[in-house]
Amino acid sequence: MRRPIIFLFLFFIAGIALEYHLEMKLQVLICAFAILFILLVVTFFTGLWNLTQYCQPIRLVCLLSAVFLLGSTMLYFAENDRDPLEALEGKKYEVQGRVITVQVKDENSCQILITAEPYGKRLIQIRGSMASPAELIGKWMVVRGTVTLPAERRNPNLFDYRLYLKTRDVRVVVQANSQQITFDESRSALLPAAAARLKYGFTDKLKVEMSQETYGITVGMLFGDRSFIGEDIYDTFQKNGIAHILSVSGIHVGIVYLYLSKLLGNRKTMGFYLLTSGFLLFYAALSEFSPSVVRAVVMIFIHILSKILWRPYDFLSCTAACALAMLLFNPFYLFNTGFQLSFAAVFCLASGLPWTERKLLQMLQEGKPELLVKALRYGAPLLVIQLGMAPLTAYLFNYFSAASFFANIPIIALSGVMIPLGISLIPLSFLGDILFGVGTRAMELLAELMMWMNDCFYLPGIGFFPVVSPPIFLLLLYYGFFFCLSSEMTRVLHQRNNQRAIALICAAIILVSTLGHVIVGTQSPAAGLIFIDVGQGDSLHIKTPGGRNILIDGGGNQNYDVGQKILLPYLLKSGVKEIDLAIATHLHDDHYLGLTQLAKGMKIKKFGTYEINRYREEEILEETGLKQENMVYLKAGDRIRLDQDVWIDVLYPKERTAEEYQRILIQEEDENKSSLMMRVSYRGLSVLMTGDIGFDGETELMRQYQADPEQLRADILKVGHHGSRYSTGDGFLESVAPEIAVFQVGKNNFGHPHEAVIEKCSQKGIMIYRNDQNGAIIFETEGQIWHIKVLLPKNMHIKELTEISKAAG
Repeated sequence: MRRPIIFLFLFFIAGIALEYHLEMKLQVLICAFAILFILLVVTFFTGLWNLTQYCQPIRLVCLLSAVFLLGSTMLYFAENDRDPLEALEGKKYEVQGRVITVQVKDENSCQILITAEPYGKRLIQIRGSMASPAELIGKWMVVRGTVTLPAERRNPNLFDYRLYLKTRDVRVVVQANSQQITFDESRSALLPAAAARLKYGFTDKLKVEMSQETYGITVGMLFGDRSFIGEDIYDTFQKNGIAHILSVSGIHVGIVYLYLSKLLGNRKTMGFYLLTSGFLLFYAALSEFSPSVVRAVVMIFIHILSKILWRPYDFLSCTAACALAMLLFNPFYLFNTGFQLSFAAVFCLASGLPWTERKLLQMLQEGKPELLVKALRYGAPLLVIQLGMAPLTAYLFNYFSAASFFANIPIIALSGVMIPLGISLIPLSFLGDILFGVGTRAMELLAELMMWMNDCFYLPGIGFFPVVSPPIFLLLLYYGFFFCLSSEMTRVLHQRNNQRAIALICAAIILVSTLGHVIVGTQSPAAGLIFIDVGQGDSLHIKTPGGRNILIDGGGNQNYDVGQKILLPYLLKSGVKEIDLAIATHLHDDHYLGLTQLAKGMKIKKFGTYEINRYREEEILEETGLKQENMVYLKAGDRIRLDQDVWIDVLYPKERTAEEYQRILIQEEDENKSSLMMRVSYRGLSVLMTGDIGFDGETELMRQYQADPEQLRADILKVGHHGSRYSTGDGFLESVAPEIAVFQVGKNNFGHPHEAVIEKCSQKGIMIYRNDQNGAIIFETEGQIWHIKVLLPKNMHIKELTEISKAAG
């Protein structure tokens, strides 16, 4: 078999992925290994093992099966390798370890990563002023703080901080203040401390000489530290598809390697290799050993070793071997975005470049202009990477950047000058102010040029646009055909006219893609009701069987962009391209602000709110960016048909005269009293959405529907005003008679939800679900059965908790 390491790598990651999504028990893995062992014994004693006809296929199947099971087993043990502090969540405890990295968030807070042998690493979150990172790295820290567990994924398909920290071998977070920390100077590590003083001594001098923007760009390019880059600036780089240049990656390491080669005269002696290896290792340490840097450095080490041993160097095999080695060290690396992007880019290059080289050679042989071929050869690597990375970028970040096809060429060319210059400034910063000042000014001018280029390519709606995450099936199908059809194996089969083998390969790709889609699935239902976790706020997403999407409220916070950071990515990752109808129960921030923010990034066809807001139309249109024809004004008695057997009845408030509306607005009566109350009917399941209505509104509602109490009855009650003590009265709860109460609540200073409201629901046997404790709450229909699912407390999958059966109608 040619390049066997690639197949070992593929089967190993398949084993990891299967264990992650299916969470197989240890007994299952033991049984699988036992079956494999029995098959080996049977084939050996029956003589099949040594038969020439069957020998190689049998041994190959056994080897790949063993590697597959090894991947699953390693992830199982990694997942169940608990830090002892996990059992002490919420308690005070003293931890200690050597400081590895320091991330300064602001002048009063920072994060410190420490070793904690034999338990991996621990993240210390500190409030209060601390010494500079140069004075902390390498020291032995002793801290007494509160043990917490990292936050899990709270909404379908969104970022999982706990899983991210596992890729860094961290299981617990300790929160403390600066007064709770001491250092043991006798146990400090000299080399990390010296490297830190060098790095931060250099960056401190840079900070004095450069503007804030160019300093952030420079530090990001040289060391991968993006904390000094403004969020808006980084977002534009990301949308242009060139943000990789602000995080140390394989491109940076490759430029450093070429720079060293030129500096040392391209003399490939043993001294050159040793000096280069030492410097690259030191540079990786300055970059805090990010996955992409480790990958690039290891690959260069293998390349150097092949030169020393006079062995052939295969780019594709080396990439697979490097990835496999990292996953053997920590199988959670597979779920690290940096790992995925870095290796995906290199695999695309390794697979696609030979194909492009053959096509370019064919063009020369056909008499095409040599200048054209040279230009295409220069741009081919970037084109291959962009074509290869576009689906993965869409899946992870939900945008497609057309600008990246053009912006990367000048940006990477410019970085080929900036990175060597920046590295040269490190020794100059300690040798002379004049040369350092001149070099710093040149670096600043180049950084300004880079930002100007970035601004030129930043064209929203043209250079980039948001896209929904492609299904796993299409993602696997794309990469399966990308790698296989560009492979040497397929080329040989094509030359031999072996169409049957090619057809079998294509069928295998389709089969694997289908199985992958079935196993991975999606956390968001194709149709159903999702109470989105937007923190302290309300938001219900209604997905109808016919594919329509409705939002009732969108949360909101003045200190956090809920619309762009929660709603938009949640919707795009759930396959939602546009909102057919968004309804704001009232215009308080925690219900309305998120919708205005969402409208800037996603099309909202219709926007509904209470009739009184007709007199605030100009303000609403300005805040949402919508037009007058998008507005829908609602009042009691309205019915909105969404789909077959799906509709919304508006129950409250009733329509009033223009004079009454004007009086309410002039007197600035409590906005909560004008909250829309709606009853959602979805294939026999009913949900009462109450906004922020209080006791007075509940009393008015019961009086209004006294003659027809069934209008108030609902299976699910979205508890009013986040569980405030001034809502959800006993009489109202009896009138609604829900089976389930949903509290849309997050961290707050209002005492929501109040214990009295929770107690009322408990005494009546009502099942209670809360966004702050359960994350997103999902009601998914399957025929006439409704499944209730939540994301927390376990984040690997949405776990089914119970079922409620409703007759359709």
